Amino acid sequence: MKTLALRGKKVLAPVLGRYFPEFEIKSGRGCYLYGTDNKKYLDFSSGIAACSTGHAHPKVVAAAQKQTGKLIHICIGVANYAPYIELAESLAKIVPIIDAQFFFCQSGAEAVEAALKLAKYATKKPGIIALRGAFHGRTLGALSVTTSKMKYRDGYEPLLPEVYIAGPELDDIEKLCREKNIAAIIFEPIIGEGGYLVQSEELVKGLRRLCDQYGVLLIADEIQTGFGRTGKWFAVEHFGIKPDIICLAKGIASGFPLGGIAAAAELMAKWSPGSHGTTYGGNPVCCAASLATIEVIKKANLVSKAKQLGFYLIKKLHQLQQQFPAIKDVRGLGLMIGVDFQDSAMVKRIVNYCLAHGLVIIPTGAEGTVVRFIPPLIVTKEQINQALKIFTAALTHA
Repeated sequence: MKTLALRGKKVLAPVLGRYFPEFEIKSGRGCYLYGTDNKKYLDFSSGIAACSTGHAHPKVVAAAQKQTGKLIHICIGVANYAPYIELAESLAKIVPIIDAQFFFCQSGAEAVEAALKLAKYATKKPGIIALRGAFHGRTLGALSVTTSKMKYRDGYEPLLPEVYIAGPELDDIEKLCREKNIAAIIFEPIIGEGGYLVQSEELVKGLRRLCDQYGVLLIADEIQTGFGRTGKWFAVEHFGIKPDIICLAKGIASGFPLGGIAAAAELMAKWSPGSHGTTYGGNPVCCAASLATIEVIKKANLVSKAKQLGFYLIKKLHQLQQQFPAIKDVRGLGLMIGVDFQDSAMVKRIVNYCLAHGLVIIPTGAEGTVVRFIPPLIVTKEQINQALKIFTAALTHA
């Protein structure tokens, strides 16, 4: 019988990059994946930080199944339905924006597109500032503010005009705000695909100050950092600032395709009806899964748990750094941790060894030199220790 990889090679576009081209699974449960070879894998990738409550969490599954039997799709543009409204009401209680309103879509890239469109439309200004090394998505607008890997842009230029890529120097960003017609600054509180680099408090607070000074909107891309991943509901809370727009996705619905943006009602009111839209965004089943996800995170106190276990994991990784000088840096917040080797070949050997021994971890960084630890928020200390044991063996063999 042909393997999934061989079958897929004939019918799937080769454009999609893959961490493990031959890796095949048939199911997932909790923090584990189960291969077609019946092998059990501890998953510290979480579907790239999406499966916040693990794989097939019973409460998320039950909510989705129940909603599927009632209403799968109608489109919010055709009729109101409870899960969409209830999710917005639930999120309004946890996002760091006063009097928040929401627009739902299907992915992180779409959330970024919506945020850029809202900013340009509301301010009537064309310019966007993005920080160098950020990843915001691969659709053309989102790609225009993405520079984590320049190959993402190859073959697609010219992209969105009047996009200015800046370093972390506030003086340079202020000059752009002063000299250009800037609608918004978009940033990641932790640079994700660019290497899991935590932004400095000085920079983040400085961005807020500049936006207030020059009438610019501040967009926080919380697609990978949101929903408890960093030990706060949203990573900007670590810096004590409130953005004007927040981009949401990944952990919002435990792997169901859902994204969205949040902004104050006063700002949303400047977005004229019909100036943006979606057919599938805020799908009833995805919204039901998101509501269940938020409930699980709250009841199991997973935000606080991510903070505590993150401290533990970082401590253990720092200990490994003393033992293995190949580790150049350990950084992150909560359960969003990067281990930087500054050596892509070594990282490839490490992640392949881990996979062969039952641990799924994936790289990040512009050159793939960072191993990221992003387990489901339901992970236990025992599972972290299990992952560390395999990771230590990988370091020994690398």
